[in-house]
Amino acid sequence: MPLLSTPLLAHACRIYMDTAYPDGAPTIPEHKRPYATISPDEPVQRYLSPSPVAQGVCQKVEEDCYTFRLGSPRYANLKLKVHCVAERGTCQCVFSVDTHDSFSKDHVQPPADHADAAAWLELQAANRELKEKIETAWGAAGIMTHNGLLRAELVEAAQ
Repeated sequence: MPLLSTPLLAHACRIYMDTAYPDGAPTIPEHKRPYATISPDEPVQRYLSPSPVAQGVCQKVEEDCYTFRLGSPRYANLKLKVHCVAERGTCQCVFSVDTHDSFSKDHVQPPADHADAAAWLELQAANRELKEKIETAWGAAGIMTHNGLLRAELVEAAQ
């Protein structure tokens, strides 16, 4: 992913980790801690699959897309996702949080009478709230998100 630089990944990961783990480094699983302290002068490949640091954290989904299973204290499967997107002749990295918490592959809600329905719905609500906080913080820091990309398209369309 040629557009993904170490400074950009470091900035996005720091915001993610600070937001998802507000009680700091001791609450971050040890194998995920390197993503909280990425040095901008390191090669980005150190943090991408198949490097040893990335084992169990980073997955290359497509040629232009990586996910990082950075989790949260409540839900280990929360992911930072970065996708290289070409829009109107410009390529850029777009960041999102994948809550990865669907009840099923079809993204349906659990049946109301399911034993875990209430807990699952509460987890989904907490994950949506954390996703919104992280993506809002990214936007405020100038890191492109899907919502930011949509807003830019709306502004351009209005002109």
